[in-house]
Amino acid sequence: MSLAGSTSRQAHPPRRIPHRAALLSALLLAACSRGPKPNPYGLDCVLPEGVSESACAHVAEHQQVHKPTLTGARELVLTALSATRTATHLVVDATFQGAFRNEADQNLYLFLGEAGDTRTPYALTADPQYAADLGYPVRTALELPHRLEVRVGIMAPAVSGYTPQVYVRDAVHADAVGPDAAVVQRVDGPRLHVEVPLERYYRLKGTPVPRALSVTVATARDYVGFIDHRTVPALAEGDTREAAPRDAEPVLYPSLDARSHRFKAVSLRQEGGTTTVALELAAPVTDWAQTNLQFFFVPLPPTRPRDALMDSSHAVTLPYAWAHYCAVYSPRRMFCKASGGRDFSYDTAYAERTTLEAPAGVRFRDEGGGRYVLDVPTASLGAGPEGFGLLLAVGRDGFGPTAFYGKPLIPK
Repeated sequence: MSLAGSTSRQAHPPRRIPHRAALLSALLLAACSRGPKPNPYGLDCVLPEGVSESACAHVAEHQQVHKPTLTGARELVLTALSATRTATHLVVDATFQGAFRNEADQNLYLFLGEAGDTRTPYALTADPQYAADLGYPVRTALELPHRLEVRVGIMAPAVSGYTPQVYVRDAVHADAVGPDAAVVQRVDGPRLHVEVPLERYYRLKGTPVPRALSVTVATARDYVGFIDHRTVPALAEGDTREAAPRDAEPVLYPSLDARSHRFKAVSLRQEGGTTTVALELAAPVTDWAQTNLQFFFVPLPPTRPRDALMDSSHAVTLPYAWAHYCAVYSPRRMFCKASGGRDFSYDTAYAERTTLEAPAGVRFRDEGGGRYVLDVPTASLGAGPEGFGLLLAVGRDGFGPTAFYGKPLIPK
């Protein structure tokens, strides 16, 4: 952008540039020699006040990536199952085609109840639309060939603060959890040994242990659906029995494509009272059972919360307080809320809900090829006088983000 000629000798002296033209030239020179002004808040994705469109920066470089450890569904297919009833305990021994070894995506359930002609339904979620939105067939419900009186959830291979979980008086809130449950479990490769104190939990229920007790053992992919289940019927005290033949074939869910949990590009736009977030993932989402998208809208200038503010999984610490939050569980199932600067809680009633309507004015679109668009009413975002910033997460429901983008985060 030189103002002089390109030769070393000139026939005429350089022409004098008027003041206004010189100022314009200086601005152009500055634009050519310097990049965009750094964001003073360190946020990669912002839409400043008065700007209608913005492409977010450093998407590939700055996202925090954690690859989840996942196992194949076939590992939890039951190859053998037996149960023994003692004077005080139910003892279950199961053998799997693979192994019960991964707390991230393997679950096991024991359903205990009086034997007889009663058939009892059990569902992982009360929302009938859940399975329809996921991208592949999912078994979310079972019909147990006996009563359901005690449910034991074994959520991980080892006893910890959240597993096992025993439900007697309430289907949602556990009566005992972790070591307090007094449920013995031992894992040895493909074999699992479980002991449940029958007297303790039937006493809590207020009824005697049935003379004939059945137990159904079901395996599941966490936050997806059941894989396999079999029943040992009508155990009297002192009995040992093998499981009856299965009445349904196991469900072998596909593996998650981890590329669908990587951000490739993000942009922001405002028009006609609507704010649009357009994002592109490294691969299309074909598994909404294992995919949540989360949007945290931060007013500018941002404020740091007085206490540590976590994401919904409590896995990462957010740098700033959010004014508005949206979670996309599937293209037709969303949850949004405003914090009001005080309430930073998240959606907690998922399994109990029978439906989930999209918030007013909020729309999510799958445009194909890994491109997705979220439209939110601008008035609901709680933007600050300098605009707003965006933090983005993608991951499996109930677990820490596979990828988090917007600003470097502090691990918990």
